[in-house]
Amino acid sequence: MPSDLVGAVVQALEQQQSATSGSEIPPVVQIVGPTRGSLDGGRRFRAIGDPGQDSLIKARYASTVLRVAQTVDQQTAARLVSGLSRDFPCPTERPEIAELHFRAINSFSELATALYNETASKREHLWKSATDATAAWLNAVTLS
Repeated sequence: MPSDLVGAVVQALEQQQSATSGSEIPPVVQIVGPTRGSLDGGRRFRAIGDPGQDSLIKARYASTVLRVAQTVDQQTAARLVSGLSRDFPCPTERPEIAELHFRAINSFSELATALYNETASKREHLWKSATDATAAWLNAVTLS
C-alpha cells in the first residue's frame, strides 16, 4: 500500500531527525478531495499513445513551428526546423502516414541544412517543400 510506504518513510525520517537534532518532522498532509475540475472539460480524448493522435499532434506542431520559423532570424529558424527533423513517427503508425511523416522529416532536414549553411538560392524552394510536405501529412492524418 502506498500510504503504508509513505508512513514508514515518514517514521524513519522522524526517528533520524530526532536522533540528530531532537526535533520532529512535521506530519505529511495528504489532500484526498476532489480537484477543481478535469483538464479536458469533461470531454474524452483518445490516448496520446494512439498513433493517429500522436501523428496529428506532431503534424500540427510541425505546421506551427514552420510558420513561426519563417518570421525569425535565420539561425533561430535553422534550430527550430532542425528540431522538427528529429521527431520520428510512432513505431505503430500506419505505413502510409509514416511515409508522409518521413518525407516531411527529409524536407525539414534539407531546409535546416540550407539555413545553417546560408545557401539563399535554394531556401525559398526548400521552405515550400517543407510546407507542402507538412500540409500533405496533416491532411492525411486529419482525414483518417
